[in-house]
Amino acid sequence: MQDSFIIQCSQCGVKNRIPRSRAGEKAVCGKCRAPLHFTAAYPQHPVDADDRTFEAEVIRFAGPVLVLFWARWCGHCRVLLPLVDELSSEYSGRIKFIKVDLDKSPALASQYQVQSVPTMLVFKNGRLVNRLLGALPKDQIVQHLRALL
Repeated sequence: MQDSFIIQCSQCGVKNRIPRSRAGEKAVCGKCRAPLHFTAAYPQHPVDADDRTFEAEVIRFAGPVLVLFWARWCGHCRVLLPLVDELSSEYSGRIKFIKVDLDKSPALASQYQVQSVPTMLVFKNGRLVNRLLGALPKDQIVQHLRALL
């Protein structure tokens, strides 16, 4: 599969897959044809990652990254997901946000000792620098994000 990232349309909400090789080009939503606005390195919305793409999206990324390990069956995760979307937009261009579905990436969960969800891991220049457990309030997450900048 081609190296790509996901951008959610701000008009209709559809997720669009953009190949990295075309990141500099103007992109439009595949459904509603609205322009997609993003910075290739720091997308405006969280990027979905899995066992295959995690290294490229997080470890080899030269900058700060917040990784949310979550699961569809987790009520606290469903509460936290919109907050992570909001923070991703607010910190666009400064911090990259990644979502990892625990059920689809058990090897990553094991590698990073994720024993409960939601768990947020904070990376800087490919190195794990912090671990946040549970559905923390926005102000607490923001404190940790500011420390990255």
